[in-house]
Amino acid sequence: MSTVIFFVLSYLCCIVMGKELKLVIDNDAGGDDAMAIFLALLYEKHFNGPKVVALTTVKGNTKEENVYINNQKILKVANRQDVPIYRGSQNSLVITPDGGNYFGFDGLGDAGDTYTDLVPCKEERAPLALIELSKKYKDELTVITIGSLTNIAVAVKLDPEFLNRIAHLYVGAGHISSDEHPDPEFNVSMDVEAYHVIAQNANPDKVTFFPFSQVMKHLNLSTAWREQVLGAIDTDIMKAQNKYEQVVLKLSDRWQALDPATVAAVIKPDLVDEFQYTKNGVILCGDKRGVTTNDFVPKLEANARIIYSVKEKEYKQFLLEVFSADIKFRNLVISK
Repeated sequence: MSTVIFFVLSYLCCIVMGKELKLVIDNDAGGDDAMAIFLALLYEKHFNGPKVVALTTVKGNTKEENVYINNQKILKVANRQDVPIYRGSQNSLVITPDGGNYFGFDGLGDAGDTYTDLVPCKEERAPLALIELSKKYKDELTVITIGSLTNIAVAVKLDPEFLNRIAHLYVGAGHISSDEHPDPEFNVSMDVEAYHVIAQNANPDKVTFFPFSQVMKHLNLSTAWREQVLGAIDTDIMKAQNKYEQVVLKLSDRWQALDPATVAAVIKPDLVDEFQYTKNGVILCGDKRGVTTNDFVPKLEANARIIYSVKEKEYKQFLLEVFSADIKFRNLVISK
């Protein structure tokens, strides 16, 4: 009975004004992006979650050429090569920083696996595809950006009605600045001007930010749990995911992953414990360039909504349920 209730509630959560939500995941295809994409695809497959209608690529964790190839690999592993890939920005709007090799030189843990029969990208570039998808799925399209905001900013500049047509834009980026988090967050620093464009055009009914500082505070999970519990799930997807994160998992005893947390908060909104409203912005110049600013105010005075806290216990259980769903499906098929 509980499984049926969960299925029904999941379905209802994916409907807005009688329309089923569609997702675009704009990403820079590091190991955390891979988990986020796998999470959305599995939730769609097994829990009737929002339909993933496209992936769009942007430079960030690795160069955009790698991001594109990594998106192909992720869809191949997930057996979802029906999802189109639209290639996006190779450079930032003004200054293009070096993103480093946090997830390995290829962005996916330098596993060295070879993949055959990868499906090529679509011809249309990501910002134009985002605009066209916003028209095709008017009021149904949710865009989740878990890399730099370059593609989204270009779409907004090309078509000022873009944000008005989509159901919502969720941005995994930034910090709520404090003595503990005084520096720019990675996704913001990769294109500060693009973040500024979004903040300047945002309104709280259309744009929600999920700052990395809040993941670090409320979803401060152990690497041991990631490796020994979540990572022990015996599926092809989790085996691939373990390889994709093998570089970063050696760096700390904490596992704080913004990208899957952002996708989880979108597809299962009851995981969010608290929202707040803010006048959100970013510092463009000086030694604090890239630091995001927040002035928490009533909704009528705000330009954005903030995911302030997420339920840790429920989040962990959600990850386990979704990533284990292939096993339950496999066992069901075998039993028949």
